[in-house]
Amino acid sequence: MDLVPVTDVCEYIQTLKVAELKEHIKEFNGRLPFCPHMRLSGNKSDLVQRLTEAVVMACANIQSYQEMLAVIRPLGFDEWCMDHVHLRRAMSRYRACYGCAPTADQGGHDSAALPSVTMRPAATDAANPMTWTAPTQGLTPRSLKQLRFWTSPFYEVLEFVSSIVQVPEAPPSTGRRQVGMSFTLSQQQVDQLRDTQHLHQLRLFCTTFDHFMASVSPSHQAAPVEFPFTCDARINDHSLNVNLRGNKKHAGRVSPPNLNRNGHLSMQPGKLNRVELSYANSPARHTMVVALCKITTAEYLTEQLKLRRYRSKEAVMAMMREKAKDEDIETGASTLKLTCPLTYMRMSIPCRSNTCDHIQCFDALSFYSMNEQSPQWQCPVCSKDIRSEDLHMDGYVEDILRRVPADCEAVLVESDGTWHTADDQYHTDSPFIKQPVSAPPLPMDDDDTPDNSPMPSMHASPHGFAQPKEEMATPPITPSIPIPVPPPEPDAPPPGHVIDLTLSSDEDM
Repeated sequence: MDLVPVTDVCEYIQTLKVAELKEHIKEFNGRLPFCPHMRLSGNKSDLVQRLTEAVVMACANIQSYQEMLAVIRPLGFDEWCMDHVHLRRAMSRYRACYGCAPTADQGGHDSAALPSVTMRPAATDAANPMTWTAPTQGLTPRSLKQLRFWTSPFYEVLEFVSSIVQVPEAPPSTGRRQVGMSFTLSQQQVDQLRDTQHLHQLRLFCTTFDHFMASVSPSHQAAPVEFPFTCDARINDHSLNVNLRGNKKHAGRVSPPNLNRNGHLSMQPGKLNRVELSYANSPARHTMVVALCKITTAEYLTEQLKLRRYRSKEAVMAMMREKAKDEDIETGASTLKLTCPLTYMRMSIPCRSNTCDHIQCFDALSFYSMNEQSPQWQCPVCSKDIRSEDLHMDGYVEDILRRVPADCEAVLVESDGTWHTADDQYHTDSPFIKQPVSAPPLPMDDDDTPDNSPMPSMHASPHGFAQPKEEMATPPITPSIPIPVPPPEPDAPPPGHVIDLTLSSDEDM
């Protein structure tokens, strides 16, 4: 018996009327013991969802899937498939002749109801009923290309290396539950993971069943990463020790964990790795899968921001002056903090979003680092949702940082873009400050220096980026800043005095 793609079965279910849906549910309840009992009450959308979930559950086993097909074929599925194939062929011939699909008013069917991207002939995938998952065997990128997750600037899914596993709901009455899956790695995948530049990782992805179905449906809606609210992930019997708790009100507020973060992943080709997820108090069903990802670090994104998305001081001031001309906007001096609202430390790479109206900035590396761990993607100043591609480095604030001392925490900004400190000691026309060679609190200056230094080139070189221009560093760093303690001889106390003490000490000994 030929196995048809599960997407065809799901589309067939969508075409059924309420009476037909109930007839199918009765047959499922009476003839398929592996499917949970389904209620006949509810509207059409409820019945469709129950049947669809039952079909997906049957796909976990080839034999179960065959039994399910044997139930629905005489109920109208075979007839629907024949009409479906003929319609597809007719549409293909129409496209060949006219270059487009027929529309409803041309005597054809509405093309929106015929999502060709999900359809495959039964003979092309007879061994695998689910073109997007096969729980009993390994998967290829081709068979999982329908499943998509929300994009992230920190990783790119290259391929899925495991099957998709269902994570059943866990109401409080059931206590703690556990699901697991096993997978192996190819030699090519192992070579990528062992790359000395550490650009690849195996990550565990999870989402709710509803988001999963939306992703593999004709609409192809990307799924957010969501784990059961209380859960723990393990790899080869070792806990990942990572927080997977997201946000109940906002989806996608958790990152897929690196399965080798503690070094417990087996890196031998063909050797079995096992992932387990234990969870509790989860009213929603989930699905999980392991993916090979290309990784981008927060440091690299910061370097890219400095090199490619830099807004000059002159451009910012021009925008401020233009805004000051608006009579509906109340203008006047405002306070600009030079400390990052995330870390309360002096900013090194000031940035803000193109979609925000405020001049206040935050530190780029701090912002990227926090979102790398917990993807909130909210402006730390106004709490507006922002995207990584909306950020730019602010040359105006960078210029201020270069003209005020390190202990200056805020300046007053006028509507025309000019600025000054509260005591008027430093202002728009102040010269760039060069850190003195022998500043009195030298250890404290050294502690502050990394926050004001350009990012090390080691972060950029693996991605093929050169060092940013020195003029973009904030504030300018002179060669004398990273002086070790104690300082070199030119900055030490008078030589004669030091030598006399040393000699006297030697003589006493």
